[in-house]
Amino acid sequence: MIFDEPLSPERQASSRRNFNIFNLINGLSYMCLGETVIILLAVRLHCPDSFIAALGAMLYFGYLLLPLGKITTARVGAASSQALFWVLRNVAALLVAASAVISLYWSQPFGMAVLLTGAFLFYGFRAAGVVMSQPLYGDITTNENRAAFLAATGGLFYCSCLIALTIISLLLHVSQSLWTLTGIIVVGATLGFSSSRFIRKVDETSHIRRSAAKPIRGELLMAFRNPVLRRQIMAGFAINLGVIMLVPVSMLTLKRGYGVSDTEALLYALVQFAASALMSFLAGRVAERIGPRHTILAAYALLLGVAVLWLCAPASFHWYYMILPFLLAGGATVSMSNSMIHYFLQTVPVENRVGSSMFIAVINGSGAGLAGMLLAGSLLRNTVESGISFGGLAGYRLYFLGAVLVLSPGLWIIRRLKPLPLEKRRILKSWSSTAD
Repeated sequence: MIFDEPLSPERQASSRRNFNIFNLINGLSYMCLGETVIILLAVRLHCPDSFIAALGAMLYFGYLLLPLGKITTARVGAASSQALFWVLRNVAALLVAASAVISLYWSQPFGMAVLLTGAFLFYGFRAAGVVMSQPLYGDITTNENRAAFLAATGGLFYCSCLIALTIISLLLHVSQSLWTLTGIIVVGATLGFSSSRFIRKVDETSHIRRSAAKPIRGELLMAFRNPVLRRQIMAGFAINLGVIMLVPVSMLTLKRGYGVSDTEALLYALVQFAASALMSFLAGRVAERIGPRHTILAAYALLLGVAVLWLCAPASFHWYYMILPFLLAGGATVSMSNSMIHYFLQTVPVENRVGSSMFIAVINGSGAGLAGMLLAGSLLRNTVESGISFGGLAGYRLYFLGAVLVLSPGLWIIRRLKPLPLEKRRILKSWSSTAD
């Protein structure tokens, strides 16, 4: 419900419980629908590598739909808006599942088109759903309990993700058929539908709806003219492009370069996700000591290290070596993301954050998504798919060599971010009430 006055402690507590339940179920759902399972499905459908690279870019290209969340929030509020887009997100997941049936029994090209469309809508509706989530956190928490709540609800999400990924690995160990993967996606969508019931029960104040209804044209113009924000946009673009070109193709290399089973592939996805979970807690402490700019720079260098590890990978499969690129990918990705948020909050005034954050998300998300699709797809077509590489693994090595050359200028772009003074390196306790 939407209230004109601040929420009472009882309503805040009830809303936090419902949000925790939502995150618990959502973690189970996401692992059944997320990028790892979608990539495994595409491999099972014999999609070309360049197409799978485009699937990996949908996570960012979907930010084109983010403004829909602001428009809807202005009408129905943040909680109802997220509930609506969560339903639509899981409808899109059913499209992804339907692509398997279409590919097998009707037309593979049409099935691939349905798969790509479903992935775009899945990530796009997610972006639209969470656009006003941070102000919602501010309504249901106080300065005293906000940090504890964010840690707890994030922990529930990560724990349920790890549980779901373990169960999925066991299921695929029993049966690695296409229908098992399709069934996992359908189960994930069903869980996603049920989770939307709990986010709808979260209360909020009318301030969020009024904020979403304000025109942001002036803020967007200010963001475009601000040199500090322009440098953040360039750095965020480089980061997203790096993730798009290196992380999904790492899973692809594992599957097609070494021919590992779906179960083994998911175990490495588990390693990557565990590294992300760990660094989500540690990255803030690191940024407080060396500053978010240096943290971003170091994490981006580690991300480039993923490509170097694949360049140096042995010809035969060694399970312990393969852990390394997925550890780096998981830890570097979340460190860069969290530190960019930290940097944004400390350099952008409160009154400009809604418009600026939307501007950055759309430009960096959709822009890097489009660039990543084109660059990764072109590199894969000219290395792995062209047949000039004399072997699948050698083709992927050529791909990662090209990716390092393309992405290395990102180090210079990130270095151009202005360092924060010491007193601004600590994340504000009340950040979630003002950001986004």
